[in-house]
Amino acid sequence: MPCSGRVEAEFIVIAFKNGADGVFVSGCRPGDCHYKEGNYKAARRFHLLKRVLTSMGIEPERLGMAWISGSEGKRFAETMTEFDKLIRELGPNTLKGSLAHSPEVSGW
Repeated sequence: MPCSGRVEAEFIVIAFKNGADGVFVSGCRPGDCHYKEGNYKAARRFHLLKRVLTSMGIEPERLGMAWISGSEGKRFAETMTEFDKLIRELGPNTLKGSLAHSPEVSGW
């Protein structure tokens, strides 16, 4: 996606429904968004979606987010390594397939 603000909550729920053990969204640092306020929009969705996922029985830690610029390759790699470790500790997503047609996210 060209901007983290374009990542819809529905995309993330579909990923979990299809068996993703974790989903990570990364975007430009606040104030540096090429699309002006896309990362602020993504941050608002992220916090709301964590609550929705919890109510659906998905550990909120399975959804990660960080603001990392394109020039921070080392930081990106470190962040992904940490997230991968966390997801491995949580184990497999046990809700695969059970989230079909979840009304909690329709209309987002």
